[in-house]
Amino acid sequence: MTGSPRILILSAGYGAGHLQAARALEAAISITRPAWETHVYNFIELVSPFFDLVSRYFYLSLVRRFPRCYGWFYRQTDKHLREQGYVLDSLGRSALKGLLAEVQPHLLVATFPTPGRVAATLRLRGELKVPVAMVLTDHTAHAEWVHPGVDLYLVPDGGVRQTLIRRGVSPGKIEVIGVPIHPCFAAVPDRQVARQRLGLAGGQPVILVMGGGFSRVAAIEEMCAALRHLTLPLQVLVVTGRDKVVWRRLTGRFGQDPRFRFYGFVENVVEFMAAADLLVGKAGALTLAEAAAAGLPVIIYRCLPGQEEANALYYVRSGGALWVKSLEELVCWVTKVLRDEDGVGSSLRQGIKQLARPEAAKAAAALLAGLAEKGGTGREWVAG
Repeated sequence: MTGSPRILILSAGYGAGHLQAARALEAAISITRPAWETHVYNFIELVSPFFDLVSRYFYLSLVRRFPRCYGWFYRQTDKHLREQGYVLDSLGRSALKGLLAEVQPHLLVATFPTPGRVAATLRLRGELKVPVAMVLTDHTAHAEWVHPGVDLYLVPDGGVRQTLIRRGVSPGKIEVIGVPIHPCFAAVPDRQVARQRLGLAGGQPVILVMGGGFSRVAAIEEMCAALRHLTLPLQVLVVTGRDKVVWRRLTGRFGQDPRFRFYGFVENVVEFMAAADLLVGKAGALTLAEAAAAGLPVIIYRCLPGQEEANALYYVRSGGALWVKSLEELVCWVTKVLRDEDGVGSSLRQGIKQLARPEAAKAAAALLAGLAEKGGTGREWVAG
């Protein structure tokens, strides 16, 4: 290879998980291959900032107001035959060619299916001369991820691997590595140390409420209203992410309750999870994987149809989480977990620890580096 090896990672902003996974891979590559260059892009924004804005607004509105419609759309597109392709497969082909010429990568990685399919199509046509890898972060494999031009799939668990095989992917192209989370979760701080850093009381239970990148989707206000009725002495940390509208609404409604603390986007999620006794929120794959690495039991409320339902089922069946369907159930089970009634809290903590894969991003980085070293020439990126 000529020059510093370069890896191009393409993602999208529909929810925070895809971009978080991309950043986790970037951090892991910087550790395992410090001399390498990693370039991360929101592919949809790269193609069209306007389309990115409009499509994300449509996506968030759909999953928040009409989740059943989103579930129907997810299932219908999951039945789509891969030979027919998807409408978005041609999206951004010229933009990607331009980016490839600029970055000149030795490997292209996608943590969202659309850019992966675009790159894989170029690969099949002989227009892209370097390998293409897809990194799946949910505990299911939608049909859109499947493309014959992909060289390597990195997946969270064996069930996803079997799903890809049933959909026609060669077993030799699939590696099970877990969900790639930031490498900092390989060294979770002590609970008391984390509580001191966050200015929390050492003896009271701590509930962490998280709504993902866009808290309006997660019914976070409903959860806070329910938790407010708990009579237990506790501390509730509410992380709203980048959703400033929800943060303002929550602080206005619950800000006078001394048990509640509200945060926007935080960089030190590992400290929040280390300090907590219980996580309450939706079934985002990255959040669940981070909780597992921190040994933090989870109660899931209001997960979306499709990939989040699959994530919830995976954690519930593995004994690391509870999935509640009502606010009454939420209050009941939070109480039982914090009091460890019938050993439910201890059981959840044991179950979630067994799902921990804090080194997933490093494992992914090693496999990706090997693929780049094996398949990238460093000389030709797009055939002329």
